[in-house]
Amino acid sequence: MSRVKRAASPVDKASGVASEVSQRDVRDPAGDRPTAFSSVASKIILLVFAGTFVTATLVSWVSIQSAGASLRHMIERLHPLSLDHAATRLEPWIQGIRLQLEVEAYRRDHDGPEPSAETRAVLDGLAIYDAAGGLIERFGVAPAQARAALDAEQGIAAIELAPDEYGLAIAPRRESGPRRLVGVVSLSRLVPMFAHELPSDATLIALVDGEGRVLVHAGTPPGNGPIEHLSLEALHSRGSLRETELGGAHVIGAAQPIALLDWHVAIVTPFEDAYGAVLKVVTRIFLIDLGIILAFSFLAYRVAARVMRPIANLSDAVRRFAEGGSDFEIPDVHTRDEIAVLTSTFNDMMRRQRGQREQIEEANRHLKDRNSRLEQANEVLNQLSITDGLTKLHNHRFFQDHLTREIRRVERTQEPLAVLLLDIDDFKRINDRLGHAAGDEILTRIAQILNSTVRGSDLCARYGGEEFVVLAPNTAVEGAYQLAEKLRTEIAESSFIVDDSLRPLRVTVSLGVAIFRGNRKRFFQKADQALYRAKADGKNCVVIHDDDLLEEEAAG
Repeated sequence: MSRVKRAASPVDKASGVASEVSQRDVRDPAGDRPTAFSSVASKIILLVFAGTFVTATLVSWVSIQSAGASLRHMIERLHPLSLDHAATRLEPWIQGIRLQLEVEAYRRDHDGPEPSAETRAVLDGLAIYDAAGGLIERFGVAPAQARAALDAEQGIAAIELAPDEYGLAIAPRRESGPRRLVGVVSLSRLVPMFAHELPSDATLIALVDGEGRVLVHAGTPPGNGPIEHLSLEALHSRGSLRETELGGAHVIGAAQPIALLDWHVAIVTPFEDAYGAVLKVVTRIFLIDLGIILAFSFLAYRVAARVMRPIANLSDAVRRFAEGGSDFEIPDVHTRDEIAVLTSTFNDMMRRQRGQREQIEEANRHLKDRNSRLEQANEVLNQLSITDGLTKLHNHRFFQDHLTREIRRVERTQEPLAVLLLDIDDFKRINDRLGHAAGDEILTRIAQILNSTVRGSDLCARYGGEEFVVLAPNTAVEGAYQLAEKLRTEIAESSFIVDDSLRPLRVTVSLGVAIFRGNRKRFFQKADQALYRAKADGKNCVVIHDDDLLEEEAAG
């Protein structure tokens, strides 16, 4: 049965041609729709914005570079200067202690063994050794490690006075007698001196020995805990600052050697604290410049919008008309220039266009309603052509078309495919005895049982007369037998009431089963032969074709 096709009306053709010509005539030569940046107003705004942006960016770059360079120069001078002051003050401090020891050694030979008040004020301890290095006596804090100063090349050694507290053991260069003096001074005396040289509260100045051990420090250690070691290689940069990691923090620092010892004075500052002023100035300049850019851009937008709004409205209206719109008008311009004439003419044209379009749309609406009804009728006819009118199952024609598609699919995927051919036992006798109405009722009832029992992927169809067929994809011999037996059992156990006596009638079916082996004609012949054997074997049973049973046994 052929489908009912809708013919295009003359009104549709005329409307389509008019629309095509209209769009072709108003489209620009390149065939592109205008963008938001192609209008005159947008170009003016972009020009002003670009000029303002370039100027502000140039001014920002110059000011940021100048301010940043100035602040960096100040920081890079301030920290090395503090470091140099701390190192320079350390050497005279050590020399003063050594001079006091020489005075004390001279005094002991003339005035007595007790240390003078001046010596007690300078030193924390004093140890006296004989010529062989044996300890004779000591005063104050003078641990046994103090003797290391006698063997040191410079006569100075670092000693541990207490946990986390270090001191210096200093021996005078000249001895006036057989006894040798070693003075002990705690390095904690250096804390006020170093603190005086701190350029900021976040800076650390430390005295570091040759192994990188921090002997004493003043200021705030970077990171999250106390600082015990500093890498001299990371800090030593010949008097200039270097960036490094310390205690998990990003820092800048430098180290300067001490002439008398193999020690260094180091200065360390967190990077954010050192250059925080630079970042603040740069951020402030950037925000000011950004405000200038936004202010000038807004001003340019307002000026351009006021001047170019009528032209933009006319341009947008032409674009919308080219896209097929007609239900709009341009706001009137209260002037007497060319823009006002164009606006008035365009609005008149749009009113005439709307009237013509309403007539065309009304004609199209009637044609669409008629076409919709024809399509619905065509769909109903199409369903009727593939559906059995009595059982509402698919008919023989649809089954053959579906079988063709399934065979193509299984030949590609190599999946098993089974067919079940079902015939009602003694249907002619029932039809003759009870009448055709009862026979039709039995056919309808069996179709309902089949439809509710098979799987969703299976196809159930009325093949003709009292024969039904089930096509079961992805089903081998065992699964096909189980499905056939289930259908036979469901029908045999159902009660059929087909007349006014309300007496239940028992109906049975016979089924032949076959598996597709590559030959479509042989496929259906095997199912028909199996059904014939089921009838011959006493009916109400399921028979699988012998070829399929042999194939199953060989595969097993």
